[in-house]
Amino acid sequence: MDASSSDIAETFAIQATSRGSFQVRVFKNNYAYLSQAFECLAIYADRELVVHEAVRLTYAQCQAAAARLSRHLSQEHGIQAGDRVGLALPNSPDWIVSFIAISSLGAVPALINARSGRDEFRHCLVSTGCRLCIHERNDLPVGFPGLSTSELQAVITDGEAPALPETPREPEQEALLMFTSGTTGLPKAASLSHESILTALKTLQYSAVLIAKQMADTYGLDFEILMRMRPPPVTLLVFPLFHVSGCNATFLSSLLQGGKLVLMTRWNAQGALELVEREKITAFPAVPTMYRDLLRLKTSQHLDLSSLNNMSVGGQATPPALLADIHQAFPSAVLGSGYGMTEAGGTVTLAVGSEFIDNPHSVGRPVSTIDVEIRDDQGTPVPANTTGEIHIRGAALMSGYVGEASPFDAHGWFATGDLGYVDHEGLLYVVDRKTDMVISGGENIYCAEVERAIDLHADVRESAAFGLPDERLGEKLMACVVPQPGKALEEKQLLAHCVQHLAKHKVPKEIRLQTDPLPRNASGKTIKRIIKQHYEEVTP
Repeated sequence: MDASSSDIAETFAIQATSRGSFQVRVFKNNYAYLSQAFECLAIYADRELVVHEAVRLTYAQCQAAAARLSRHLSQEHGIQAGDRVGLALPNSPDWIVSFIAISSLGAVPALINARSGRDEFRHCLVSTGCRLCIHERNDLPVGFPGLSTSELQAVITDGEAPALPETPREPEQEALLMFTSGTTGLPKAASLSHESILTALKTLQYSAVLIAKQMADTYGLDFEILMRMRPPPVTLLVFPLFHVSGCNATFLSSLLQGGKLVLMTRWNAQGALELVEREKITAFPAVPTMYRDLLRLKTSQHLDLSSLNNMSVGGQATPPALLADIHQAFPSAVLGSGYGMTEAGGTVTLAVGSEFIDNPHSVGRPVSTIDVEIRDDQGTPVPANTTGEIHIRGAALMSGYVGEASPFDAHGWFATGDLGYVDHEGLLYVVDRKTDMVISGGENIYCAEVERAIDLHADVRESAAFGLPDERLGEKLMACVVPQPGKALEEKQLLAHCVQHLAKHKVPKEIRLQTDPLPRNASGKTIKRIIKQHYEEVTP
C-alpha cells in the first residue's frame, strides 16, 4: 500500500460498533461532539467563510461574532447544554453565526423554515419545547422568548469577544433538530445526535477523497500532489440552510474544509452566473430547474465560468437529456447526484463522474457508513432488480422523531417510504414515493416515471403526475405541466409525446397546462397534496 493509501486508511479507518442486536459502522478517528469541530474557525482564521451581497466575513470574524452571541444566550437567557433553540432566519451570515453560537454551548439548534406559515412555525417551536427563538418574524407566539435580527446585530457586534465555548457532549446526545419536508401535513422534528452528524460529515469527506483518488488513478496524476494543490471549495449555496442539503452537506461540510460559502437572497440565474465569475465559484449543488435556467442563459453570456469543477444535481430525478446538456456545457466539471434524506443526516448514496453519466437513472452506491436493503410489502428482502421499499440503517441516521414512537425495527432498519431497486452492480434506482404510486385499472404506475417521460419534451420546464379517484379505474392518472418560458404547448401535443415514451396504460388521462410554477418544498420536491387540491378547485 503506497503512502497516500496508508494516510487514507488511517484517517478514515472504519470500525463496527454495537447497537444491541445489530452493528453499525463509524469512523475510528472522528470528533466526539459538534462544538469540537469548530476548531476549524481558528485553523482557517484568515480565510473568508461567508459572502452575502455586501457582507464578507472571515472564519475569525464569524468565531468572534458567535462567541459574543453564545455569551449572551448563556448569561441573558440561561441557555445551556441540551436546551433547544429555534433558528428561524433566511440564508444569511446571521444564520451561520447563530448556528455556531448555539452549538458551541452544547445546545440544540432547531432549524425552522423562516417563511413557514404561522401554524407551522408555532408547531415547530412548541412541539419541540424550544426555550428561545432567533428570528425575523412578527408572529412569535405571545410570551415566547425571542431574539430578533435587530437585537442579534447589537449582540454580535458588542464589545470584546470572549473565547468560543467548547462544550463536551456524549455521542448519542441530541445535537440538532431538522424538520421533515411536510409534503403531506405538519413537519416532524428529526432528532440527530452528535455521532449522527459527525459520521455523516466524515462520510462525505471520505467519499470526496475516494473520488479524487479514483480521478488521479484514471488520469495518471499523483494523488498526493493533487490533494495538496486542490484549493478549498467555493460553493454557491442555493439550498436553504434549514434543510439537510444546505446545513450538513453544504455548510458544515464546507466549514470543515476551510471553504467559502456564497449566499443568494433568492434564486436568479443571471445573478448566479455573475457570482460564479466574480467569486470564482467551484461547486454548485442545485435542483434540475435551476440548471435549466443556467443553461438557457449561458449560451448568450460571455462570462468566465471556468472555475466550476463540481456540479451536483439533487432534490429530484435528473432527466438524462438535462444531464447531457450540463455535461456538454461544462465538460471539465465533475458531475454528481445522489439520494439522501433528513432522517439519514443527509447522504445515503452517491453517483459521481462517469458512473453517473453512464447510469443517469441511478442515484449511485451506498456511502461507506450506510446499509441499504430493498423489501417487499411483507418486509422480506427482495432479489436484485426487484422493486420494493428502500430501507436504510447506519450511525448517521436520526435517533427518532421528537414525541413519537421509534420508527426503526428491532434491527435498526428505517423504512424510507421510497420505492426502488438495486441492480446486479450494486447501484440504487429510486422509482417513486410509495404514496405517489397510482394503481389504475389494476396496474401500478410510478408517477416519477411518467414525469421523466414528460420532461423529455424540450419545451417542458417541469411536470407533476398524480392520481385522482375514479369509479371505474380506481384511480386515474393526471398531470400538470409548466412549459418553458415563451414556449406554447398543447395537451394533444404532449399526449402524443407520452405515447412515444410510455406504455399505453401509463399515458395520463388528462394533462393540464399552467404558467405558475409547481409548488415545491424546501428540498425541491413537488407538493402533490397542494397540486391535487388546486386541480380539483379549478375543475368544473
